[in-house]
Amino acid sequence: MSISYKEFKYPECWKRNPNSNNQYFEEVFKDSIKVGIYEIKNQKHYSYMEDIVGICRYFYPTIDNEQSILCGTFMNWLFLIDDFLEDDKNITSKKQNEILKIHENILLTGQYLNSDVEPTICEKLTMLLQTTLNQWAIKYNKLDMYNILITTLIQWMYSVNPLNKIVDSSKPIHMDLYTFIRKYNCGVTPSIAVVLFVDKEINDVDFSKIWLNPIFARILENSSMHVALVNDCASYSREFNFGVHKVNPLYFLQINHNLSYVNIFKLIANICNQRINQIIKDEELLLKQLKQQGYTENQLNQVNIILNYIHFIIQGNIGFSISSKRYNSTDQENETIFKKNISYYI
Repeated sequence: MSISYKEFKYPECWKRNPNSNNQYFEEVFKDSIKVGIYEIKNQKHYSYMEDIVGICRYFYPTIDNEQSILCGTFMNWLFLIDDFLEDDKNITSKKQNEILKIHENILLTGQYLNSDVEPTICEKLTMLLQTTLNQWAIKYNKLDMYNILITTLIQWMYSVNPLNKIVDSSKPIHMDLYTFIRKYNCGVTPSIAVVLFVDKEINDVDFSKIWLNPIFARILENSSMHVALVNDCASYSREFNFGVHKVNPLYFLQINHNLSYVNIFKLIANICNQRINQIIKDEELLLKQLKQQGYTENQLNQVNIILNYIHFIIQGNIGFSISSKRYNSTDQENETIFKKNISYYI
């Protein structure tokens, strides 16, 4: 029986082609060279950056080059810090907590925690992000959305350690535990926050009021879990090869439910489709509620722009996941598990 990413359903109107702009790659690479992350004229470094920053073309198909540079700076930071925190040298609780406090302080204050010590390259990278975000907030008067974005970045950082702790679990984890951690750890919430932060169209809606709305919060959670599950399906073969697949639902659900790989894949796709259906219902509920609260037609249209940003991330994530080297083993074609039955991986 074959499997396909087409098992994941979403409304056709959500679909957009990836952003044709890739000029921002050079700017992100140059800024990263300045802080010592990448080396100039190092093709391997550029290819790595191109792969992870290229996600912006899928997630944010409608933004301009200036917006893409900021979003690219954010994505470059997100993936690199994730790799750094998951490095074997940094995964002990004491070491990681020390690192997190340092980076949290930079994000909160724009200052290094210990000014008497030369900052590490990763600390400089976080400072680059914080400075870039702060300058944009001042230039475009986005201080409220800046505060929301910084909060989501810190929440995301602190979700890495709990996920690392369950990787070595001798027993298959429960789906509820996976969901609780992964909805923050997948990075969707800051990915949505950053595109709202760079938005130049919405001027008649208070972002903070929408963000704090419990219906919108549920939309964010369902969006996060959809993206997380798709990513984990796409990266399963790679994770298996590296022996870090035990927290992947394609693995632990096979054991917990005593079902085949193909059936679990279809189960996950069904879970994702149910979340899409809930998102659609919640969007209608949110718009109805806001209209009852006195939102004008123009304001409701701008709320729809916010919801469209979420749609683009959900559908764009599928394209990115099946094409990115980050989620696929180097010895396999790009579409890997979406078109192959790899049931022997259990």
